[in-house]
Amino acid sequence: MQPNTIDEWMNVSQERQKDANALLNSRRSSTAPVYLVGYAVESALKAYLKCRNFKFPKSGSEGHNLTGLWNSAGFRSSDLKDPTGHKSFFIKEWGTHLRYETSFDQTQNSESLIKAAGQLVGWISNLIRREKSKRGR
Repeated sequence: MQPNTIDEWMNVSQERQKDANALLNSRRSSTAPVYLVGYAVESALKAYLKCRNFKFPKSGSEGHNLTGLWNSAGFRSSDLKDPTGHKSFFIKEWGTHLRYETSFDQTQNSESLIKAAGQLVGWISNLIRREKSKRGR
C-alpha cells in the first residue's frame, strides 16, 4: 500500500533507515544500505511536501528524483549545512541506478552516508513538526 499521509510517509522513512542500518552491520561494502537509505530521504521529502500541500510525483523516475523533490520543497543547497558532502550525496548523486551496483566505491563510506541521511531525515522531520504546530494539528 502506498503511503498517503504525512505520518505514513515518515513511517516508511524510518523503516528504510532501520533496513539500511541492519544491512550495514552485515554487508558494509554493499550498495544496498546506501540505496535503501536514499528511500528514507525520499519518503521524508514526500512527507514534507504532503505537509505543505505541494504536489509531487508518486511513481516513475521523477518520483525517485531527490533533486527534484528537494527543489519542489523550496530547499536550497545551503540548507544542507554539509561541509563533508555526505548529505549532498543524496540530493545530487543518489539515484535508483544504485540498485544495479554490486559494491559501493565512493570516497564517502557507507556508514558516513547513512548517518548523514539520518541527519537529513531528522532535519526534515523537525520542519514537519514546526509546520504542523503552526497549523495547530
